This record gives sequence, C-alpha cells and structure tokens, in this order.
Amino acid sequence: MSTRAWFTGGVASWFTAWGMNALVFSWLVVGVLEAEARYVGIAQTSTMLPSLVLLLWGGALADRLDPRRVLVALHLLATLPILALSSLIAGGGLTLGILLAYGATLGTFQAFVMPARDALLSRVSGPDMMRAVTLMTMFQFGGQAAGTLLAGFGQPFGIELVLAVQAGILAAGAYATLRVAEGPARPRSEAPGSALAQIREGVATVARTPNLRVPVFLVTLVGILFIGPYLVVFPLLVRDLYHGGARELSFALMTFPIGTIVGSLAIRARGGIGRKGLALLLALAAGATTQLVMSLGLPFPAFIAAGLVWGLGGAVFINSSRTLVQEAAPAEARGRVLAAYQVGFVGGGPVGTLLAGALAESLGPLATLAAGGGAMLLSVLAVAAVSDARRMR
Repeated sequence: MSTRAWFTGGVASWFTAWGMNALVFSWLVVGVLEAEARYVGIAQTSTMLPSLVLLLWGGALADRLDPRRVLVALHLLATLPILALSSLIAGGGLTLGILLAYGATLGTFQAFVMPARDALLSRVSGPDMMRAVTLMTMFQFGGQAAGTLLAGFGQPFGIELVLAVQAGILAAGAYATLRVAEGPARPRSEAPGSALAQIREGVATVARTPNLRVPVFLVTLVGILFIGPYLVVFPLLVRDLYHGGARELSFALMTFPIGTIVGSLAIRARGGIGRKGLALLLALAAGATTQLVMSLGLPFPAFIAAGLVWGLGGAVFINSSRTLVQEAAPAEARGRVLAAYQVGFVGGGPVGTLLAGALAESLGPLATLAAGGGAMLLSVLAVAAVSDARRMR
C-alpha cells in the first residue's frame, strides 16, 4: 500500500471511532442519564473545550515533532479512557461527572490529533492540494458516518461492546499511521524557542493574511452557530420531538457526514472549486437556510433529508476553506496556522454548545435552530459586504 493509503486509513480510523463516540456519548447523556437541555450543552462542551485551550499548542507540537509519531501515540492513548468508561458502565458507576471527565479527556487528545493530521497531509498530498483535501474530507466524514451507524446498530448488544470495538479501531489506526513513510526534514520556525512564542507567530500569520484570516473567522461562526445546534439540538429533538432511541439518533447524526461525502465526491469529479471564497459564502447561506427549514418541526424523514442537504453545503465549505488555508500557510508555520483554523471548528464549538443548551432550555430546540440559522445568514451578508472573500481563489 502507498503512503497516502496508510495515511487515509489512519484518518478513517480516528473519525470512525469519533463517530462512534458522538453517538455513544450523546445517548448516554440524553437516553441513559436523561439529562435536561442545559446539561446536554454542558456535556457536549466538555468534549470541545480542551480544543479552545490546547489546539494552538497542538499546532506548535506538530511543527516541532514528527506528526506521524504524534498521531500513533495519540491513537493508542485514546484507547485508555474508552476502555475505562466501558468498565465503569459495566459496574453501574456511570454519572454525569464521569462523562464530563471522559469527554474532556478525549477532547484533549482531539486537540493534538487535528493539527498533527493536517501537518502530515501536507507531506503526503502531492502537487494537487485540493484533490488531497477532498479525499481526506471524504474519508473523515465517511468514517464518522460509518462509526455513528455502527454504534447505533451495536447499542442493543451493549454499550460496553461498542466501546471495546471503538478502542480496537483506534489501535488499528495507530498501526496504519505507523506505516506512513517518514518524510524529509521539514523547515523549522525561526521564532524563539518557546512554544508560546511560536503560537504567537502562527496567530500573527493568520491575522495578516487575508486568505487565512477570512476562512478562520468563518469557521469560528460555523463552530458557534452550526456545530452547537448539531450536537445539542439533534439529540434533544430525537428524544423529545421524534420519541426515538439510539438508532434514530444515529440516523440523525450521520446525515451531515453522508451529505458531506456526496458533496466531496461531486467536487472531486468536477476537478475542484475555482472561486473558493464565493463558494464559502454561498455554502454557509445554504446551510443557514436549511437550518431554518429544519426549525419548522419537519416529520422525521424530512428532517433526515434536510440534514443531508446541510451536509452537501458543508462539503463545499470544508473543502474550499481547508484548501485556501493549506495553500496559504507557510511551511515553517503550517501546524500552527492549521491549528488556528481548527480552533474555529472545535474552539468555537464550546461557545455554540453552551449557547444552544441555554437557548433550548428557555426557548426550545426548534427555536434554537432558527436562531442559529438566522444569525448565520446575517453574518454571511456582513462578511460579503466588508471583505474580499468573494474574489478568493
């Protein structure tokens, strides 16, 4: 197998396990512990808050160390809290506090995995970055969808078994990543030796480069206005509006990944996207409109269909924004720049999950979806008016 194939296998394994975790974690909160909306928001925040604090440090680590070895170590370390949670559930010791600690632990590993993965992608991508990014996006969301479905159908056999399978998939991913060929020595930053100084340099690079600054700002909006409702409102709607269980929740959570896969295949087939900046804005506007439609309280099949459409827009946004950032990031600071990009997705997420939980508690889940969609539409119009995003290629 080629280096790119082993790398892709490692990416797919991590996100398959992460998709399984999204289903298991959400169902433990809303289905087993039957938590109220605000506690659902707090629980989901625990998985994302570490990224807000640690992603930039993860980027500095990816610039200092071999990202391949970092990924292997993190895959193996992540199996430990998963197996510990399985043991606690088997012993009847599950509490919300334990879930919060578990979520924070896995979120910490995620904060270091993402910049290392993106730094390694630049090594194995070849000359066509858009094609490489699209392929990785397909396997990322394909793994997430497969993991969500696997956990949903495996839940009747026991959550303990699902968690054991999740740990096994991560171990397989460690092996796949270890098989990625070692690359040539990468340029090292000329910044002072401390990680904090290198982080400041990476943030400054983003701030002074329009092709970095605008995508990073937009992904922050996505973290707040899209990811929060997705992680908090979807489980609440499945439980309270559609009266479903873990299997129905798996269908709801996998709609966005499947839509993203289909959209990425279409982008790959047409040879990429030319006007990436315009594509970013149109994709976010389409996603916001879809979120407003979902807030109407659709029948469950129509809700699933709308989620797929939401994912199609996500494919355009993710592939365009990630390619812009990968191409504009200087080699010596790529890990830190890509970490700043990821801070938007999963660093803005804690704000979004807390906000979504509070709004769902006071206004209801459907009104929370409407608020997020409306705020995103207004934000897209503002960015289009004050920036050159439409002309970015």
